[in-house]
Amino acid sequence: GMRAQQEMLAQQQAGDEQSIVQLKRLGATLAAAQAEQHAVAEQTAMLETVRSMLRQAGPYITSVLIRQISDNARQIFGDIMQDHSRHLAWNEDYGITLEVDGHVRQFEQLSGGEQMTAALAVRLALLRELSSIDVAFFDEPTANLDEMRRESLARRILEIKGFRQLFVISHDDTFEQATQNLIRVERVNGISQIVEG
Repeated sequence: GMRAQQEMLAQQQAGDEQSIVQLKRLGATLAAAQAEQHAVAEQTAMLETVRSMLRQAGPYITSVLIRQISDNARQIFGDIMQDHSRHLAWNEDYGITLEVDGHVRQFEQLSGGEQMTAALAVRLALLRELSSIDVAFFDEPTANLDEMRRESLARRILEIKGFRQLFVISHDDTFEQATQNLIRVERVNGISQIVEG
């Protein structure tokens, strides 16, 4: 009976030892999971701090960026108009104003040529500051401009750096001298056709 009892106790001991091994494995897994949870909690706290900082910095970054774009647009506008005494501004409400001799005029109060030039100046400034795209399209950029300003605008557009290709769609021939490829489209018998390429 003692021998049978000893064998039973040995079997229990072997089972207990297996349970101890399993519990140790579970303990190691639990410790690893707790360490991972702690690391995730630290990362979450750090991300929340970064998010909070970005939320607080957002208005300042926007203000600086708008100022840079506005300054760039003012320079472009002056170059196109060949008059740096007028100050174009792209404001924080994203409106365009033009200051002439101390008087500020809203975009709606500008002439057609001034509106076209101001809008194009802001667009060029935006492209230069924000875009990683190296292709730009300009549809009738010289509309409502006199000949001198059309030529100035054409020169300014062609001087833009950082673009692999510029596409200009226009009814006037201002850009013809400086283009590498010219596609002329005319309406013949009610159908648009390429007549020269």
